[in-house]
Amino acid sequence: MRYKILAESFATNCIAVIAVGGTVLWICMTGYLGALKIEAAAVITLSMILMYYGLTYVERAARMRQMRRNWELAGEKVELMETVAKLEENCISTIHSLAAALDGNDTYSNGHAERVSGFAVKIGKAMGLRQDELDALERAALLHDIGEVYVPDSVWRKEGPLTSDEQAQVCRHPVVGADIVGTIKSMKLETQAILHHHERFDGTGYPYGLKGLAIPLEARILAVADAFDAMTSDRPYRSALLMRDALEELYSNAGSQFDPRVVQAFLTVLEDISRETEVAVFPQKRFGARLYSTIGNC
Repeated sequence: MRYKILAESFATNCIAVIAVGGTVLWICMTGYLGALKIEAAAVITLSMILMYYGLTYVERAARMRQMRRNWELAGEKVELMETVAKLEENCISTIHSLAAALDGNDTYSNGHAERVSGFAVKIGKAMGLRQDELDALERAALLHDIGEVYVPDSVWRKEGPLTSDEQAQVCRHPVVGADIVGTIKSMKLETQAILHHHERFDGTGYPYGLKGLAIPLEARILAVADAFDAMTSDRPYRSALLMRDALEELYSNAGSQFDPRVVQAFLTVLEDISRETEVAVFPQKRFGARLYSTIGNC
């Protein structure tokens, strides 16, 4: 702080140094100059004035050089940021195209990512997420299954039970997806949501067995949206469940597989979701009462 004050008071410092220096020089010369004291004082004063303006000029020139350098650095930084932004935009577009191609190539999951995205954003709004968090949640939902590109198609289309090796491959897809999306530094929140969207609220999920609030909120929201769409869509190993049955599964697993508060938020937007999925709405009171009891026990 002291050096900052000195730097900002350069002119005052110059005057003080010159005045002190001139006074000391005058005192030293008074015993030797005799009648030439006045002339000596004039010479000293003029020298101090010239020295002051010389130092001021040097200081101003240094400031101007620094300002030009800062301006050049600012321009380079802006150009670099624009370049990085373009690269990230291209990378995001490529990832979106890959996810869309993966989603569209599977008869059983066609449109799954978009539906999950819509559900997740509605839940996020009900839970009071900020707009930037909702945007990140939407992107994470669109890309949450991108890691499936490394799982053989025969595994996803298999109608019978999976072997232990096949199950390990399936459980690996959130990690792979997070690795893919994680290459974009600006998508840290999306990466965490993708990585943990198969964790369970009771800590028995994968890939790391996180429990409760240790699981990122976006991942907990994504888990409910993903599970609901999976249950209400046809799959190779079963037909789509009715909404009533899907809700029974959500509510019976609130507090174990799912965050009860996320399920409660899902309940508040159920009418909008039902309208979009063209499924009839039915009375929800008994589900709400049961969910309230579950939340109270958390």
